[in-house]
Amino acid sequence: MTMSRFWLTTSSGRAFDFANPKPEMVSLDDIVHHLSRENRWYGNIETASFTVAQHTLIAASACRLVSSRPYALLHDAPEYVTRDLATPWKLWLMDQGADVVGLECRILHEAIYPAFNLPLPSQAILDDVDQADQVALATEYRDIVKGKHPDWRPEAVPLPARIKFMAQPKVEEAFRKALEGALRPFGALAA
Repeated sequence: MTMSRFWLTTSSGRAFDFANPKPEMVSLDDIVHHLSRENRWYGNIETASFTVAQHTLIAASACRLVSSRPYALLHDAPEYVTRDLATPWKLWLMDQGADVVGLECRILHEAIYPAFNLPLPSQAILDDVDQADQVALATEYRDIVKGKHPDWRPEAVPLPARIKFMAQPKVEEAFRKALEGALRPFGALAA
């Protein structure tokens, strides 16, 4: 396969091409490895670490529909190659002509979902995952964000339970187990 000049190497040694994302470029191992090491909130956190992987575990737990769980666990999966960029930064980039959100959607739909045999989610699943993501965001804001500006607060109601710090190896183990369990019914774990 010919690669564009816009590719990087993942932890498994695979090449991921941003210009032409394909399912064979995706592996569960890479997603687990990278997202369990990628901090949320651009590092503006009280704890030693709070990763995208732990965020997705919280979002999955906040879903109302059981069928939403694999999608919640993977909703930020493109960030294993794009990194976790703050939403205002993504919006500014979009305003300047760089549609990072569009790229993340393309990676999710053209590479990640097919790698795991996941069908495109229904609108009900998308709505459920979005609401769960907002609940996770509000819970994180309450529990782990260090600097809080008085002009912004999440709109969702946080979960009742407070977030507990998880060391990186524990997050990686929990995230792998949750992903494997949620994806097993679809028959492909893209190792």
